[in-house]
Amino acid sequence: MRTAVAAVVMLGSGALLAACTSSHAPAAASGVRPLSSPTSVTSSTAAAAAGGACTIYLYGHAARAEVRSSGESDAAGECRTLASSLSQGGDFWTTQAVAVQQLVPEVCAVQKSGVVVVVRDTNAQIFGQSLCSALLQGGWAEDAQAEGTAQQQDQQTVRASAQASARAADQSTANDALATLQDSNSSFTNAKSVRGDLTTADNDLAQLRKDAKGGNGDGCYNVENVVGYDAENVVGYDVTSSASYDVDQEQQGIKQLRSRITDLKDAQAALTADGLPTLPGASTAIATAEAHLTTAITTTNKTIDDLNADMKTAYSIANALGTGDCADSGPGEVPERLSHIS
Repeated sequence: MRTAVAAVVMLGSGALLAACTSSHAPAAASGVRPLSSPTSVTSSTAAAAAGGACTIYLYGHAARAEVRSSGESDAAGECRTLASSLSQGGDFWTTQAVAVQQLVPEVCAVQKSGVVVVVRDTNAQIFGQSLCSALLQGGWAEDAQAEGTAQQQDQQTVRASAQASARAADQSTANDALATLQDSNSSFTNAKSVRGDLTTADNDLAQLRKDAKGGNGDGCYNVENVVGYDAENVVGYDVTSSASYDVDQEQQGIKQLRSRITDLKDAQAALTADGLPTLPGASTAIATAEAHLTTAITTTNKTIDDLNADMKTAYSIANALGTGDCADSGPGEVPERLSHIS
């Protein structure tokens, strides 16, 4: 353990013992200077806690010493005396709390004459280790029980912090999942593109019927290049290309909506496991999304049936048109029908 730090210089040769049992301060020695004027510390005066406890802080650093006394010992007085003694070497120790945003782990715990000192520090713990070394050199004894208690407190703090972080993450995930599902619900179109494809196919089939009134046409031109073309490359294209793509997109949208419902349900379950309340509006969003799924599947499959019927009718008209020398001039076999989604 390093002993060349200012705390060791100040507390060597039994000086700390004197600091904790009398008002005589050890001789001044050079030490680490404070980062800035002590009057700039953002803190509040540390009051003595129930049971006789107080804490002193090394200004500008995380190092601190928690003092607990029993019997007639005055913990607050011990802290003031100790802070004054430690400050003789150039460091500034104070009973005013120094704010630290992280856990300050236990470095050592010592005891003497009913007074227990738990030293804490962060990172390399240089100041804390130096203070521990000085205490032991000043006649204090290691307190294994106090060390164990402090370590347990540190572990509980770490667990509590981890749990708080996990809960915050679960809360954020749930909020995001709810917002995403609500956005999906608001943008629900009920197979709008597929229904648009059916409107186009219906119109093109009506045009095919008009064209078919022209019969075979000269040299079978009408049956081959007009009505047959309408069946294969207009109505047929409406169904096998445009509508097929939109049906596939609708299926992907349904899959995505199901995934978002699952995400929100999982996020709700995580909140429940954390002991947190579920999000307001989540149940409504899930119910709305599930209703959208039912509507989208029913609407899309009905539209698919109508599209398949349009294509079958178009091919049937074109194939039946050819007579005489134009027999078998139609487009032939109907393409594979569109399949239902689920």
